[in-house]
Amino acid sequence: MAQASTWFRRKGVLSGAVALSLVCGRSAVAEENVATNVIEFETQNRNDEGVVRCGLFKQAGWLKDAVKPAIVKINNTTALCVFKEIPAGVYGISAFHDEDNNGKLNTNLVGYPVEEYACSNNARNMFSAPSWKDAKFTYRGGTLRLRGVMK
Repeated sequence: MAQASTWFRRKGVLSGAVALSLVCGRSAVAEENVATNVIEFETQNRNDEGVVRCGLFKQAGWLKDAVKPAIVKINNTTALCVFKEIPAGVYGISAFHDEDNNGKLNTNLVGYPVEEYACSNNARNMFSAPSWKDAKFTYRGGTLRLRGVMK
């Protein structure tokens, strides 16, 4: 009987160790799969030529100094700019379809854009750049996907 008791104790300890390793193993895998503060900005474009250039901005640098820039290829007229490791806060996003891939938003003689552009909240002004007030949004963390209409 003592032999059986020892066997059960060993089996219990072994079973506990296996269960513990499985639980620990699962939690380690789960931690690796957790999305960590990502903002995505998706645009629909008129064609697949060139690239889409995006910027994630804070108020002080709106349309001048991006907190995080992104340059992405267009696939089936869709582009997805991804900004990772973004702390919670208030941001605005601006993007443009750089069809000739020259690094700038081309404009006509009076300064009106001839390449499509979009902003968060689909902010637009008729005779000037989109305003921070119209484009800003509050980001609380996690994964956030926004869509902008290129015009």
